[in-house]
Parts: sequence; structure tokens; C-alpha cells
Amino acid sequence: MPSPVVSATLQATVLTLCSLLIARFLTSSPPPNIPALLIYTLISTPPNFWWQEHIEKKFPGYTLGKVEVDDGGKGVEVEKKLNVANTLIKLGLDQTVASIVNVVAYIGLTRLLSGVPAVECLDAVRKQTWPIMKAGYKLWPAVNLIQHVFIPVEQKVLVGSLVGLGWGVYLALFAA
Repeated sequence: MPSPVVSATLQATVLTLCSLLIARFLTSSPPPNIPALLIYTLISTPPNFWWQEHIEKKFPGYTLGKVEVDDGGKGVEVEKKLNVANTLIKLGLDQTVASIVNVVAYIGLTRLLSGVPAVECLDAVRKQTWPIMKAGYKLWPAVNLIQHVFIPVEQKVLVGSLVGLGWGVYLALFAA
């Protein structure tokens, strides 16, 4: 059985391929560099998986509290309680630090992997980062909030990848 990070990486790569094929079907533009985008997914998924684990450990979304129970002296029940402050911190970190790193890496690295000179990659990063960030802010904060409140940390990458299927179509069309 593969480790959770390997499973998440393979799932994300398959979903990336699906989004690229859907984007190709929807447009008459030349296809994006599929190998470069798949390699980018293989490179970027593990750090994103570890990031989610790290911020969950640092800022747990739920805390356990004891609830006294009048059950004849048998003990207490444990209650999971949403830690709103930690959830908002994680949301803020994901929508600032993680998103800017991911968008810049996507723009620059996919082009670099496609053989584009570094100077042109940097120019693309300068020109395209804000439009992609702005488009992403219409989708990812809501997805991210749902992930932090309802999705276990080991399944966040899969849920993000499923939503990312549609986002990947958008990015592939953007890159075309």
C-alpha cells in the first residue's frame, strides 16, 4: 500500500491529466505541454500535502474537550469542537503564502519544463500571477474553508484535486 503522500500525488496527477484532456477537447488551441504539466503536478503535490499536514499540526482545526456526563460515575464523553481561530489562521495562510507560492511555481515551472527561457518565465510570472490569483480568489477560499472545517487532513489533497479538476481545465485553457 503506498504512503498517503504517494497516493495523493498519483491521484492529483491522474486528475491533472483528465483536466488537460478535457481542456483539449473544449478548445481548438494547440494542446498545452502535457508532460510539463504532469511533471509539475508530480513535483508540487508532495510539498502541498506536507504543508497541509504541517498547518494542521500547528493550528489544529478541532480541539477535544471533556463533557461531564451524569452516567452513574462511568466517566466523561469527549467532544470535538471547531477551533475557529485556528481555522481562520489556516485559511489565511493558505490564501496568502501557499497560494502565491503555488501560482508563481505553476506559471514559472511549467514554462521552464516546456523549454521556455528563464527570462521569459520570469516575465510570465510578473504578468500572469495577479490575474490567476484574482481568478483563484473566486473559488479557492470557499473550497479551502470547507476543507479545513469538514475534511480530514489526509483527504484534503484529494478533495482539492477533485475541485482542481475544473480549475485545471481553466488553467490549461489559460496556458493555451
